[in-house]
Order: sequence, then structure tokens, then C-alpha cells
Amino acid sequence: MSSVFDKIRHVADQVEKGSTTDLDDRARACRATKEAVLDAKVLVEAVRVQLAECWRGGAGESALTSLTDFKKNRDDQAQDLEESAMSFEVVRDALSKAQGDARSHRADAEALEKQLDGVWNDLSRGEGNIVSAWAEDKVIKARAVVVLADLERIVLGYDAVLLAEGLKLRTKTGQVWELAGSEKRNLAEIAAIMLREIPGIAELVKNDPRLKVALATGNWELLLQNREIAQKIYDYLGFRYVADGDYYTTGEHSMQSFLGWHDFYDKLEKLIGADLDATGDDGDNMEFTDPKTGKQYRLELWKGSYGFGGAFGGEVGFYTREPGSSDPAGYFDAAQGDDQIKVSQTIYNKTTDEVYFTNDGHGADGSDKKHFWNLGIRTDPDVDPSQLAQRATIEVRDIGLRDQLYDEMTRWAEAHRDQNLIVTKTTDDPPALSYTWEK
Repeated sequence: MSSVFDKIRHVADQVEKGSTTDLDDRARACRATKEAVLDAKVLVEAVRVQLAECWRGGAGESALTSLTDFKKNRDDQAQDLEESAMSFEVVRDALSKAQGDARSHRADAEALEKQLDGVWNDLSRGEGNIVSAWAEDKVIKARAVVVLADLERIVLGYDAVLLAEGLKLRTKTGQVWELAGSEKRNLAEIAAIMLREIPGIAELVKNDPRLKVALATGNWELLLQNREIAQKIYDYLGFRYVADGDYYTTGEHSMQSFLGWHDFYDKLEKLIGADLDATGDDGDNMEFTDPKTGKQYRLELWKGSYGFGGAFGGEVGFYTREPGSSDPAGYFDAAQGDDQIKVSQTIYNKTTDEVYFTNDGHGADGSDKKHFWNLGIRTDPDVDPSQLAQRATIEVRDIGLRDQLYDEMTRWAEAHRDQNLIVTKTTDDPPALSYTWEK
């Protein structure tokens, strides 16, 4: 028995370990819980309306505010549950297809194995000759190798879906890998999956002369017009083109969300072709600690050139560090859940006031526009990065967090007057501030 057939069976068996029924149950459970959450919100809202008619001032106002916060929290929870259900369904459909294809390939392999056994059984009975038997043996095994390669491609495609949806679900369930019949992958394995996609992308480029030119000239818009390339880039790195504003942004499930932020990253900008103004350049960061929870927060701002001068744009990043964290000094997690911020960022020319583009929450999962990272990059080598300015509105979960952020930004602005950072509190409902940065 040839080892290629054993390998095909092994790969097919691995795919069969996943349970589409389990994934379906998880999606239904998410939606059932979502309905219960919304029912609770309706009841609380009814109570709040009744109490609002007679409670005024002092503890009454405080209680009403708490009920309003509860309602908002239930809305956020319901959205998380719906997005979780959708991710489970995407993985379920991908697994179902992979399992169906794997069964078909297993059947093809079994037919080839039966054919191969027949060749040698015939020879043992004196039928045929050794030369033709060896020749047919090689042909059949070559076909089996093709079946195996195609099966491995199918599994790789499922892995890609599992990786992308798993990154989205990481902060919501943390269990997608195990539920889908696959062990949770570490960073090295994720990188390996990404690298295994390169030959396929290279084949696409090779077969399309336009993509060759796009790659050679750095024309990312043309490259991303190819749906397969664009989808893979979005699945792994989160980058997506926003046609209405003519810029690139990134989703919450990106690799960057998985890696968080470390001060060391800024030191790598020259290697990736960036030349940026950054608020943490001198080691003094916009950073504060919530006195109630002990959680640390950091706001990072960037603007300048990307892609070795072929692009320009800006970023607003918000990061957290849990109290007592054992992570290395200078490392922060990407803000998740209620810590995420809603940002509208505009990049403009500080001399002429020409507005280049505005990223009003694009890249955030769902419709809440909340993200840990508002990024906008446009490809245009003719824009002078020294003339770039950034203005933004940042909305946070409550007034207390807004005030802490405002205090830290104004402290930093006073300590770095050459940066020309002006910060203003805008509204209390929602809690928000705005700034202009014209270094």
C-alpha cells in the first residue's frame, strides 16, 4: 500500500474532526442569548421611562444614568452576539464544504488504490508483465499525488477562513479553534499559513500581465482589483480599499490587533518604508491609569508618508494594559470591547487647508464604528508629507474616560508645544473630544 493513500486518508480524517452541527448550535445559542439580552434591555428601558417621570436630582439622576448605561451595554452585547453567530456560520459553511470535498477526494483515492491493487494482483496471476505493471503503478500514484495536493489545498482554504474568523471571535468567545476541530494556532503557525498563500498569489500574478505591472510599480489599487488577492490581504492583514474616500484602512480582525502595540514597533518604520510624525517619538507618550480599575491606557497618533514615499496618511491608535500585567514594559493590547473608541480622522494640508480624505470609522466591525485603530492611507507620491496635518473626533464610553484622555492630551500638548496639538472637549452625550495636530 502506497504511503500517499495513507496521507490522503489522514488529511481527510483531520477534516472530519470538525463538527458543523456544533458550530450551528453555537450560532443559534448566540442568537438566542442575543434575544434574551434585547428583551432585558426593553424591560429596563420601560422601568427607566417610568422612573424618569418622578426621579429628579441626586441619587435618582444617578440611578437613571446607570440604567441608560445598562441599556447601551446590552446593545453592545447584542451586537457582539450577532457578529459571533455570523462568524460561526461562516466557519460552519467553510467546514461543510471542506468535508464534502474531502470525502469526494477520499473516494477518488480509494478508487485509485483499488485500481493499483488490481494491477499487481493481475501480475501475480500471470496476467500482463512487470514492465507495464510498473508503468501503470507510476501513473496511478502520480494521479494520487494530484488528489493529495488538491486535498491539501482544500484544507488550506478552510484554514484561511478559520484564521480570519477566529481572529474576529478571539475576544468574543475565544473558542473558535477548538470548536471547529482545529487546535489554536500560535503566531508562528499563523505566519506559516500566510506564507503558504504566497505561491498561490504568485501564480495569480504570473497569469495576469496587469498584476505583474501593478506589483512592479507598487500600484496597490490595481492589485486589489483582483478579488482573490484582495480577500487574502483582508483576511490576514485586515487592509481594505475604501473606494468612496480613495484610501486604505484596516479591520478589527487584522494581525495588528493580535500583536497589540510595543514601543519597539516605531523603530521599525524605516524598514517598512514609513516616515512618520509620532506622538511617542521622544518616549513621552499620552498615557494614563484609571484610578478605579488600575488599567492603563495609551493613545498613539501618527501621520506622514508610507510605502517608501508612494503614499501618505495617518493613524489613531488606542491601547490598554491590565493592572499587574506580566507583559514586557512598553507593551499594550489593542483596545477591545467597551474600551474601543469611535474616531473620525481627517488628513489635510496645514498650509492650504485642502482636505485629502476622512476616515469616519471605516474598518470597524459592524456598524458601531468602534475600533482600536483608525487608519487611512492614500497612494499618491506627489503629496508633501511635511505639510500634512491631522484632526479627529474621538468618542469614548463615558465622561470619566473622556476627561482622563483630555487631561493627558492637554498635558502632552503643553509639554510639546512644537507639535501644535490643540485639544477641545466637544460633547458629554456622547462623551467626545476633538483635536487638531499640525506639527
